[in-house]
Amino acid sequence: MKAFLILLATLSVTTQVNAGEIVLETNNHLYPIPGRGTSCTAMNAGREQDLSAPHVSISELYVTNNTAQNFYPTRLTFTTGDTGYVCSYTGQVLNDLGLAKNIKPGQRAQTFCNMKCGAVPFGQMAKPGYLTVYGHMSDGQTVEATAEIEVMN
Repeated sequence: MKAFLILLATLSVTTQVNAGEIVLETNNHLYPIPGRGTSCTAMNAGREQDLSAPHVSISELYVTNNTAQNFYPTRLTFTTGDTGYVCSYTGQVLNDLGLAKNIKPGQRAQTFCNMKCGAVPFGQMAKPGYLTVYGHMSDGQTVEATAEIEVMN
């Protein structure tokens, strides 16, 4: 009987691990930066202030792969729900953030340069913003993970 209970416990743990997900973690709050900003791409090219004011800087961006397959991020977006504002990073601009191109099972990856978005519309009150990572798994399945960020005034 004891061996049977251990087997059941082992199977339930295995099921939870295999049914994992991609997890995105980021800043809890973003504040407007009144001046113009410099993206990672511009910094790498020796240019400055390619972002319009006001801008935001997402300094904490972590992607954890809790699945049994490799995850390949292809796009990051920052949106504000009430204004329809979208800032999207793909291709070389996404690569310039330093996020791993292949996040292996159990791995937690982070950006080494802040994701910055310019001309962000700010209003009188705080509003929700959303950071989303898109990509695909080893088997070709497309996935996305979203984290909510409070966009302050």
